[in-house]
Amino acid sequence: MQVIATIEKTNLRISGIVLVVSVKPGKWMATSIEDLVGGTKSAPCISTAMDTIFDLVKALFPENLIEATFRSEKVCMKFINGSELIDSNVALKMSPEERSQYQEIPEVVRSDGMNILGLVMFSVSLGIVIARIGDEGAPMKAFFKSLEAVSMRLISLVIWLSPVGITFLIAAQIVGMKDPGKELQRLMGYMVCVLAGLSIHGLVVLPTLMIILARRNPVKYVYGMTQALLTALATSSSSATLPLSIKCVEENNGVDPRVARFVLPLGATINMDGTALYEAVAAIYISQCVGQDLSIGNIILVSLTATLASIGAAGIPQAGIVTMIMVLIAIGLPSNLFILIFPVDFFLDRIRTTVNVYGDSIGAAVVGKMCERYLPRNSVETTESGYHVLTQTASPDPSKRLNHYENHQL
Repeated sequence: MQVIATIEKTNLRISGIVLVVSVKPGKWMATSIEDLVGGTKSAPCISTAMDTIFDLVKALFPENLIEATFRSEKVCMKFINGSELIDSNVALKMSPEERSQYQEIPEVVRSDGMNILGLVMFSVSLGIVIARIGDEGAPMKAFFKSLEAVSMRLISLVIWLSPVGITFLIAAQIVGMKDPGKELQRLMGYMVCVLAGLSIHGLVVLPTLMIILARRNPVKYVYGMTQALLTALATSSSSATLPLSIKCVEENNGVDPRVARFVLPLGATINMDGTALYEAVAAIYISQCVGQDLSIGNIILVSLTATLASIGAAGIPQAGIVTMIMVLIAIGLPSNLFILIFPVDFFLDRIRTTVNVYGDSIGAAVVGKMCERYLPRNSVETTESGYHVLTQTASPDPSKRLNHYENHQL
């Protein structure tokens, strides 16, 4: 399941990044950061792709975990000619001969914002240790489960109340627009990039995986998932669609219930295909809007952070906006710039949720095909209360059953 999810997300990230970098919808009317969020202009940080990769590795292991919750570090290059410190933008526009006259001095710059990668690395390590120590870690596990439930409830309340606050944020931006028509055109370009990437993934990549790995007709399989996909489109929540997804996969498409009930809940938690594409495209689009070009290293950072953020996204409506802030902070952009994409997020959220549910169902079919030789044959009985009961069907020849077991052990 993890391999399939990795293949899907890698394809989505590449497709989305190629589309948004090629079309460049944010460049149709670029605006400076100070015009959008106010404040004075600060000198941009110049770093090579190698510096960005080293910063990425260093960020995985923060020196101070508390400091990582509100501050991050990266290496920037300063260009100095004698006692004169020139502006970084000027240095970037120089020819190699002119730049050679200036001395490059690396400097560690601390900026406000969470070290997302370091916190995720620590959280994963802590979770693995808690799982391995068994009963001794049960109290801490229960604490984090309670904390998650409280956090999700607070986030749900914020999401329900956010339209009021976002309305005024958007209104302020509209009033300050010099050409609303151009802004709308730029936003439509962003929507086209996201929808094109999701269409390529849903209409080409996923059916291809179904044919090659599961040996099944993708058209018939999608027809069996129609009810779940429509529910995902209506509710914009993969968690709310989960019971119906399990029903469609088991009853309409004949996937083994043991596989479906393991893969689908897991996929609804970590296999957010559409969210991974959305966050990568949105981050690059926002950087284009404010006139900040991303280097190859920063694009790699966006790709990695978008993957981690999509894994951590909850299966509730518009949860991607919450994790979108993680991606913006990782590339040094103000977190409140998400208002640039919020007006169309209500629509795009439903499309990417549908792709998420569709991808999970494809994963269940592929895993079911790969595991069918190793799972004992079971018959499914439905009780009067409506529950499904799995009963093992004995092989007519016990010696064959024993030989089958020994062969798989070898």
